[in-house]
Amino acid sequence: MIQTDVGLRQTIDVIANMYHTLAELHRRIAPQNLDNYHLMAEGPIEEIRRAQAELNEFLQIADAFTPGAESERQAG
Repeated sequence: MIQTDVGLRQTIDVIANMYHTLAELHRRIAPQNLDNYHLMAEGPIEEIRRAQAELNEFLQIADAFTPGAESERQAG
């Protein structure tokens, strides 16, 4: 759980690193074997989801990226 600005920065760095990892896997693995790429990408994708959820919670924007959330807020 993020509690400080340092933790915020670290979480942003984790997300960036996971995207870099995915890009490298895509470059090296996907052209030869897309199924292996998808399998190997599961870990970084799950880490991105976990870190993004922590980031959203810290910034109090948990529903900001949920489709339809904006129209539901306006209607309520």
